[in-house]
Amino acid sequence: MKLEQLKRSKGEFQQPVDELTLQRSLQHELSDENVLAVKEIDAGFFNNTYCVETSKNKYILKVAPVSGADVFYNERYLMQRERSLADTLHKVSELIPDYLRFFKIAQRDAFLQPFIEGKLWHDVIDELTEEENTQLWQQLGQFAKTLHSVEGESFGYPDPFVRFERWSEFITDNVTGMIDDAKRLGVYHSEIQAYESLLPYFFEDLDEIKKANLLHGDLWPRNVIIEGQNKDIHIKAVLDAERAFWGDPISDWVLIQYGVPEAFWQGYGQNIVTIANPAVVQVYKGMYFLLNIIEATRFDESDEAPRKALYRVNQKLDSRRSK
Repeated sequence: MKLEQLKRSKGEFQQPVDELTLQRSLQHELSDENVLAVKEIDAGFFNNTYCVETSKNKYILKVAPVSGADVFYNERYLMQRERSLADTLHKVSELIPDYLRFFKIAQRDAFLQPFIEGKLWHDVIDELTEEENTQLWQQLGQFAKTLHSVEGESFGYPDPFVRFERWSEFITDNVTGMIDDAKRLGVYHSEIQAYESLLPYFFEDLDEIKKANLLHGDLWPRNVIIEGQNKDIHIKAVLDAERAFWGDPISDWVLIQYGVPEAFWQGYGQNIVTIANPAVVQVYKGMYFLLNIIEATRFDESDEAPRKALYRVNQKLDSRRSK
């Protein structure tokens, strides 16, 4: 078996897999195939991703971080969470690749999926015509609408996380977990403290959300495989659903922070952000700016921009609280 892994320093979040252990694990899981080559792909910021070629097929292998890796509260048990939703996700849409096998490699969670031929939308988005990108955004909106049509019995992250009967309970739990991370990392400052103190004023608004819909959690061009061109261009696969959860569709960070064009909403059917409670939207934005602050420590980046953004959110929440 030929193995190629990316060179990584000991301090990096993603760490390589032991070659012998990897070989033995794949031989066990693919016992009726001859594993020819395994090549690590520079994709994503959390799991290690490999392309596995055998005598019969081609696969994508995902391997979770090592035990003891400095994961944030909202990142705990990501692959276990994806496993608990695997059947549901694949049944919702054929665009989500099948989950073939879940197993462990040296105590690290791992799974295999079929390799999907095509191009990563993010890599070619600037090369496509406006019409091609419009078609893809419309298709992504249609996919989101299909996903959001699935309802769960309670709010929150999938097993093994605890689920909640009220939406405010999940938001509070998630924010509290990230605040604990901020304190641990030494980045808990006045902006975060202000957001924490403002949050309880909006529990009633949050609890107007009664349905727990299925959200992808990371639905943007970096996780979309496309093929074709001109009028035939189309989404072939939607990847990386490990951050999926049950809740308010508007709370997906891609919709309110990254932002999607009007073409997405044309595919979806209506722009649900513009008709949402503005206070609730600000609560969600604050939660994600808090996440950006702690994420900056992982990538050794400045957190000035998300702090300023959280400050502006706090001003808006404070003005709405006073009404």
